[in-house]
Parts: sequence; C-alpha cells; structure tokens
Amino acid sequence: MDGRPAVAVADPTLTRVVRSWQPRFLANGIDPNDYQRTVSGLAAWEEWYAAWMRLGGEHEHLAEDASRDGREMTAGEAYYRAALAYHFAVFSWVHNLDEYDAGHQKRVDCYRNALPFLDPPGARVEFPLETIRIPAYLRKPRGPARPPVVLFLSGLDSAKEEHATFEAFFLRRGLATLTLDGPGQGETWYQMKMRVDFEVTASSAIDYLLSRRDVDGTRVGICGVSLGGYLAPRCAAFEPRLRAVASCGGLHSLEEGRLHEGIHLARWLHIWGARDPGELREKSRGATLSGVAQHHLPAPGRPRRAGQPDPARRRPPHLRAGGRPEAVGLLPRGQPRLQQHHLQVPAAGGRFHGGASLLSP
Repeated sequence: MDGRPAVAVADPTLTRVVRSWQPRFLANGIDPNDYQRTVSGLAAWEEWYAAWMRLGGEHEHLAEDASRDGREMTAGEAYYRAALAYHFAVFSWVHNLDEYDAGHQKRVDCYRNALPFLDPPGARVEFPLETIRIPAYLRKPRGPARPPVVLFLSGLDSAKEEHATFEAFFLRRGLATLTLDGPGQGETWYQMKMRVDFEVTASSAIDYLLSRRDVDGTRVGICGVSLGGYLAPRCAAFEPRLRAVASCGGLHSLEEGRLHEGIHLARWLHIWGARDPGELREKSRGATLSGVAQHHLPAPGRPRRAGQPDPARRRPPHLRAGGRPEAVGLLPRGQPRLQQHHLQVPAAGGRFHGGASLLSP
C-alpha cells in the first residue's frame, strides 16, 4: 500500500445502462430529475433495484397522502409515476424472482390506480386465450363513438404499464389502443411463456374487440416496438383481419445468437421459460420472419391492391383464410431511442398519423 486512495473501478454494466437507457426512460414518462437523482448515487448494477424501488415508494406514498386528502387527480398522477419507477426497477431484474415479483405487483397495482386519471382514461380488460386470460388496457380517444383500434405489443423487457406516452400518438389521431401482456410478458408470464405462434394472441384480441360495441373490431391495426416490432409483423402475416402493421425498431429473427448475449440473456431465458441457452434455442426455433413476411405481407409502405389474392402458402389451422394487411410501416433500429419514440408512427405507407384513413371501412 502506498497511501494513495483507492480508485473506484466503474461497473461496466451500470455504465452501459445509465448511458443507453436514459432516452427511453424519459420518453416513457420518467421525470428527468427523478432519473438523475436515482442513478447518480449508484456505484454498482446490484444497487439498481433498490434505488428504483425507493423512488416508486416515494411516489406511492405521495399518492396515498393525496388520496386521503381527497385530491384524486394528484393521487392518480403520483400512482402513475410510482408504477413507472417500479417497472424500471424490475424490467431487467429477472435474476432474483422474489424481488422481481414484488416490484411487478407494485407496478400493476399502482398503474391500476392511475388508469382513471390518464388522459384519456384507461380501463383494465381481459380476454381469453386458450386456457388463460390476457390482461390489457383499453383507452379510447375523445370524440369517435366507435373508433378503430391499435393493438400495442411490448418489447423484450417492457410490459403494458410502460406505454401510456406512446399510446397518446394514436389516441390524438382518433385511434383507440389495446395494450396487452402477451405470452411471456408482464402478468401473462406467470400463466404462459413466450411462444413461436404468438399470433394467436392477436387473433384472440380481435375476437374480443368484435364483441364490444364501443370500438370497431373490424378496423384493427397492430404496432410493436423492439421485440414487439418482430411480433407485430408476425401477427399481421398470419392474422388476416389486421388492417395495418407498424414495426418500430423490430427484429427479424429471435433465433439470432447475438440476441442471447450479455445483460439480455437473462431476459430471453425468462420470457421463454428456458433454463439455459441450449433450451432457449430449442424453444425459440422457428421464431423468425424468414419465409413468413415475404409470403404474407405486402412490401413496406405499399398498400394491398383490392382483390389481391393470398399467396399459395397454407396458414396455420387455427387461423381462417383471408387477405393481408393493407399497409406495412417499418422504422430502422439504429435511431436513438428518444428519436425513435417520436417517429414511431409511420408517415408513409403505414400512415398511422392519418388515423382512421388507414383503418377505414
């Protein structure tokens, strides 16, 4: 020892996530001051969970105080901030399932309390998928009596509670949103893990929307980000009732080995319910758009021509025969996440910015 103070070695995982995750957190509703004060005191990745759980607790206590005083709007806003903090505490914390479960339940409970105070408000709904029920949040725009609907799909480490700011893009344009936890995601992970034929989720969601009188279940599009940007085109390829699809920073194949490395490996193992990379490869075999998109989807940005026949490729037996989505919108993966967030409503062929124009009768 030479008497000089020890020099702290930066935690590479913490350094990476603090640098790369900030745009996503802010775009999805985390207050910039909350982000800075939460991450600035961290010395190691192992401290991440506790710090964000503390932030969630602070906002939850503010919500409870406001509710006791009868300040319901203030309480709802604080519950929303709490839900986001709890979400980001656990969204990549699957190596400790006891802690993950605690944060997950807090996320769901606080968001449920916040739903009536979103603008426009949301409602928790469920619909059947085989032997389970899929939880989702339905939000409807102000004005239209029976608006078209966008199904929204999460990414690898996100859940339905993360997307209120994204939903606003569609809601402002007259489109309702149904944001769900599919197999392997959020609440549904406890009932059913990720599956190659994820498209059954979209089919069940449309069946549910068709049963409602306050939305138009015949005009449904689908949008997904990151992993959801893979799942959305796959759903559109096999579910002919989807009228439009937008893929935001999506993946082409879940079989790629590079996806199963580093901090993300634990998440991939988690959503598939796999014990190791070998089992992960087996469970995800066939999870690719190769041989799917080019057979069932029109070119990005190109509307389907009236009367255009389906390709001579047999669909899975659980789906009826029918047409293809009328338009596809794709966005590149290389954009910074914050920029991605503000460009995720395609403006060319997908034309989601035109709202009902794409999902018109």
